[in-house]
Amino acid sequence: MIEAFRLGIFARGATLWDGVDHAFGDGSVSVIVAPPSSGKTTLLSILRGERQPDAGDVVVSGESIFRGRWASIRTYRASCCHVAERFSDPAGHTVEDLFRLSAVAGGGRIPEGERRERQERLLAMVGLASARDWRLSSLSASERVRAGLAAELLRGPRYLFLDGVVAAAGSPYREMLGGLFRALAREGNTIVMAERHLPERWAAAAGEGTAAGPFRVYKVSVPATSMAAGEQAGQAAPAGGGIA
Repeated sequence: MIEAFRLGIFARGATLWDGVDHAFGDGSVSVIVAPPSSGKTTLLSILRGERQPDAGDVVVSGESIFRGRWASIRTYRASCCHVAERFSDPAGHTVEDLFRLSAVAGGGRIPEGERRERQERLLAMVGLASARDWRLSSLSASERVRAGLAAELLRGPRYLFLDGVVAAAGSPYREMLGGLFRALAREGNTIVMAERHLPERWAAAAGEGTAAGPFRVYKVSVPATSMAAGEQAGQAAPAGGGIA
């Protein structure tokens, strides 16, 4: 469980937000909703331990990710992934290069043959079955963010922080991604998303959400029944505790 306690950010002598409390349970899918420039990206960077808040703390499994033991902090950060709605490609990488980089970031323990096999399954799972050799610079915003998500899933993160991914992927892929996220959550993974709006079809099941400072946090229902996306996710990436 990721627990945020009284988080605050101060900028230019003013308070951007303060007193943010929320708990993100294991095996859950949460969507943080707020307008542009409200600090959603900053909140995600704090929750995954990349930025220290000006006030408050984040605790995972009972230990602070900023003031706890370094070994625990390092383990937590290694088990996180971050996918942004936009990312640059200064080196002219292909989609396959993203997977190679992900494998290295995960410790390089995946044999080449297995990496390619899982890569193909993951790309098919996000609607990019033939994209292996495409250059990132040639991809649409939707294709690029879906390729980035698939590459991050290769190394099996336990905690997924997704910044604007659903909006960037576009309406044709929202339900597909929703099914994938619910399948990953059923394996014990925690998915935290930041979006400007909650997709309409998700809102009906998410209720009114919970206020957390300037944000509203919605919990997406994770039914116990298996789905096709879940079967694919289980085959393509390590599941549950193995993802940590």
